[in-house]
Amino acid sequence: MQNSSLSLDKSCKVKYGKQVLKEGKELSIKGKLYKVEDCHLQRAYQACGTHLWFMLNIVCGAIESQKVKPTRSLPRARRFTQEKLLSDACCENSCTVAELARYCP
Repeated sequence: MQNSSLSLDKSCKVKYGKQVLKEGKELSIKGKLYKVEDCHLQRAYQACGTHLWFMLNIVCGAIESQKVKPTRSLPRARRFTQEKLLSDACCENSCTVAELARYCP
């Protein structure tokens, strides 16, 4: 069971069973990884290399299909910086779909 609360200092805490989890904390439930994000338990993933890029393509493709955007590509330097940060976020740590979506152009 998941209950979330916002304390006076505006830090989010989610109660799952007997555990109280703060924003950003991870939890494994039935072999699947979850992470507290925006005061909710969100499914989280940890992937590297081609698996990470495959997941990113799925997330960005879903977002792209929901909107019409002007054609514009990111400058190479900025794209490299985003790739490095993405690797740090989702390969060395875990990330949610919302976190992956932040890396879409």
